Amino acid sequence: MNNFNNGNSRDNLELDTTIDNSNVYNNELIGCISIYHILKHSHTLSPAKAMLILPLVCHNGILSYLNRANTDVKSIEQLLIRKPELLSNFNERFYSLLNTSINSILMLNAMNFISIKEELIYLIDKEKEFVPVKEPKIIGKRAYKIIEASSTVSRLLDDKIENLYLQLRVKL
Repeated sequence: MNNFNNGNSRDNLELDTTIDNSNVYNNELIGCISIYHILKHSHTLSPAKAMLILPLVCHNGILSYLNRANTDVKSIEQLLIRKPELLSNFNERFYSLLNTSINSILMLNAMNFISIKEELIYLIDKEKEFVPVKEPKIIGKRAYKIIEASSTVSRLLDDKIENLYLQLRVKL
């Protein structure tokens, strides 16, 4: 949280520089990239499912595991059985990234990449690219890894929303 002194001179300006790393590292741009690319594979998503994307892809352990060549995970249940430690604090991640998830969806909607109709999120133009160049040197390794894992994450979310929230132990 930033605190400013109300003094008029620059010398009196005090800034608390303690910033939660997750707010800088897990930002709306990463959220837009994540949601957009998973939506390209899913074609539609409920907002409730979209809220699960960032807590999954913003966890380095999950992202690394899903991007391994020998990993073939078909469901959240299978991921829980194989690697329960990767999802042990999912509820906390869900709530810490909730605002970022909502903001990312709103930004994609404001930029006309998605539309929200009848309680579903759709891509407006399936040919339009959010990230035109998918090279790690240009977009960054993290964004590249998220894009690479997007088809797997889409498959993980291919279950009833009630089951997903129950398996991930999200407390509503």
